[in-house]
Amino acid sequence: MSGESLQPRLHYKTPSHEDGGQNLPTDLDHRVFLRHPAYSDNGNILMVLSALDHPEGGIHHETARVACAIVANNRWEGFLTETRSGARAQVDPDGILRRSNYYFRVSEDAADEKYPVVPSFAHWCFPHHNLPESWSFCDLPKLPLDRQLPRQSSLAEATLARDISCRITNHIEGTEHAHLVPRSEERWFQNNDMFQYTNQQRPGSEPINDAQNAILLRSDVHRIFDQKRFAIIPKSSVFLVHVLAPGSSLQLTKLYHNVSLQPLVGVAIQYILARFAWTIFAQSVNFVLKGLQRRLCIYEDNGETSIVDYSGEQCRQLLALGAKSRSQSPRKRQRDASAASAGDGEDDEDKEYFRGRKRQRSVDVSLQDSSFNEKLWSTSQETIPDTDIDSNYDELDNRDDAGRHSKRQRLASPNDSGWKSTLDSRFRE
Repeated sequence: MSGESLQPRLHYKTPSHEDGGQNLPTDLDHRVFLRHPAYSDNGNILMVLSALDHPEGGIHHETARVACAIVANNRWEGFLTETRSGARAQVDPDGILRRSNYYFRVSEDAADEKYPVVPSFAHWCFPHHNLPESWSFCDLPKLPLDRQLPRQSSLAEATLARDISCRITNHIEGTEHAHLVPRSEERWFQNNDMFQYTNQQRPGSEPINDAQNAILLRSDVHRIFDQKRFAIIPKSSVFLVHVLAPGSSLQLTKLYHNVSLQPLVGVAIQYILARFAWTIFAQSVNFVLKGLQRRLCIYEDNGETSIVDYSGEQCRQLLALGAKSRSQSPRKRQRDASAASAGDGEDDEDKEYFRGRKRQRSVDVSLQDSSFNEKLWSTSQETIPDTDIDSNYDELDNRDDAGRHSKRQRLASPNDSGWKSTLDSRFRE
């Protein structure tokens, strides 16, 4: 028999950017320590960020400054100094900070002012009509009138129709919509009136699911985005990927750090800033958890903020309870409330499992002794990552409900042969 034989194509080499990461440091351990001047140096680190903006290590000045200002309750007038009481760093906003340590101050007069810090994203108030100057100059174009999105489309369909490809990699296959303000932060979204930046083109949809609050990303990039390992920020008025988390891999850094995004159209810059803040608070949490007294800016139930001094233990309990309150999505809370009112007999342990992930029990720490409070804090660190929970999961939700109903039937009949195996499988999870 004659004919041409198949010629296999070569396997892919290590993924790389076309510039080879030539302006990035070869040593990825470069990092910058941003400090609070009112505390001693053994307990004043506000956050530690990767310093990948210079071949020999350094960080974009305005990125570091705005990150500190967010944690300091939107103190945009704040500035960085090389020493506790020194002068402002003599580096342009778009220049590179090359040192390893900087202090964030909010006053020229009082170098050691104990300004309050916001303990978590849940307590942060969005600065409506008061964006950082470097962000206010970055208006994104609106969607052209001849490209309006279909009113009855889902968020996934609307984002795909608008963006077409991943806004970072430009891939078309394997993409999905990614919320900027995550679905898990819907309560924060409502408390801060973030609906005002939506188009509300889809009647009856939840404001957080508006296309202004989403971009199209390749699924693996979306996962890394939700792990708070990078953010989207403006540098020299251009939106770039910025790898924030220290210890990030060489591949992540070389592929994406300081890479320009594909054009963003029909996206609200306010949601991009909120996403940056959401990512930054993951880096500042250790300052609150240090175990020292801190002056905090706390969001109250009445919508006001208060300045309070918390002991180290109170700080830990505050964040432990905050993590617990956000461990369920709004949809899950609504479903649990409906089940409870209907008296369907769903037991407490069933409520602690959702899509195979453990939930933490609600505890009134005021009734517990200090040793129990320590246990409460230690277990709260196993909370669920903040990831998007969207309408694409409706079918999975229904399957979960059916699965829980089946489990309840088996649990209600201890003589059933499947009863012990069901419990055993639970504890193996």
